[in-house]
Amino acid sequence: MLSRTLDVSLSPAYQAFWDAPFEFQLERFRQLRQSPPQFHEEPAGPAFWSIVRYDDVVDVSRRPEIFSSAGGFTIADFPPEALAFAGSMIAMDDPRHRRFRGIVQGAFTHRSVRQISGTVEHHDRTLVETIPSHGEFDFVEAIAGKLPLLAICELLGIPPEDRDLVQRLTDQVVGNSNELFTNSPGLSPSVVEIYSYAALLGTARRSSPTDDVISRLLRPQSEDAGEGGKLTVEEFASFLVLLITAGYDTTRQTIAWAIYLLTAHPGQLRWLVEDFDGRIDGAIDEIVRWTSPVPYMRRTAIADASVGDLSIAAGNKVVMWYLSANHDETVFSDPASFDIARQNSSRQLGFGARDPHHCLGANLPKLEVRTLLKELPYQYPSLKTGTPDLVLSAFISGIHRPPSTIDEAHLLSGSMDVAPGPR
Repeated sequence: MLSRTLDVSLSPAYQAFWDAPFEFQLERFRQLRQSPPQFHEEPAGPAFWSIVRYDDVVDVSRRPEIFSSAGGFTIADFPPEALAFAGSMIAMDDPRHRRFRGIVQGAFTHRSVRQISGTVEHHDRTLVETIPSHGEFDFVEAIAGKLPLLAICELLGIPPEDRDLVQRLTDQVVGNSNELFTNSPGLSPSVVEIYSYAALLGTARRSSPTDDVISRLLRPQSEDAGEGGKLTVEEFASFLVLLITAGYDTTRQTIAWAIYLLTAHPGQLRWLVEDFDGRIDGAIDEIVRWTSPVPYMRRTAIADASVGDLSIAAGNKVVMWYLSANHDETVFSDPASFDIARQNSSRQLGFGARDPHHCLGANLPKLEVRTLLKELPYQYPSLKTGTPDLVLSAFISGIHRPPSTIDEAHLLSGSMDVAPGPR
């Protein structure tokens, strides 16, 4: 545990806050929750309020008329033109946000995601077969970094020959590194390259539509819909930047964390396997709660407001720390413990607070994690993941290339004993 005398004024916009093991990061947020509200400095900007308690994060999330997304969603301010590339609808307020979300949400319903479940299962089995029969390998490179991209490409209909390009550019944008710190990804020049690729793809599908999601997003949803019922090519391009950066990377991190946590808690993994279908939803919620793959989102107050006992002036930046809220001891008992049998893990805010900006694509990562966890423990019950290096970022709660090993490869066939309980 960290010292109780830790300087809680240490700003989470700086590397010093994050340059520590994950448990130390959680302790720092615990101390912030027990301290007066903090107006934190940032490397280049006017500072921001850190919102760290669960109820306060929910409160800010559900008042979009006061706490605006249009000014940016990261700690650092993007240039307006960069927001157009990297922000898409998460950097919009109503009515633009409502219109945009209404057009694209059909691609991410349970029904839409179920339609590609068989393809995701096929890709999962194919990737799992590439794991070496024994020895050390890179789980992120072999599985976690590939399955989410394949799923998104299948959902949208992105050509197979373009997928290596998309992955390379995405990695450059999100900054999956344990060497270079970022608190606000998205300013990479690769954002422009992804946008340009998406615009060309959108133009091609607009002129020669096929039966895929891209074509449906680019055509009116009814004959009377007019321009308001479809995305322009430019809007589609910005949406694709959002999806293949944020959507791809957050799922990659969720998968990597899932394997690390469950192999580090073998009793819980055995308990999950005993009744997989009945327990997997709670397990996914607990993985997302404990790790919070997106640790924060930012808003900007457009009027004077109060959050709890805190008075916030119009124009102030407000950062909602989901990682802290998901470990708030007033909501989650013993929050630092990972427990897939936790009764209220579904209250986690890893996908948002069921507010207008709640994660539109949450069904897709849940499908991918469910598919992988149903397959992998049976194929490789001796899989172990060592202590990982963390992605050095305030915006990504992720694992950078964890060392993974397999002592021997064999089907489950009774070798994974079922534990009497989750601990």
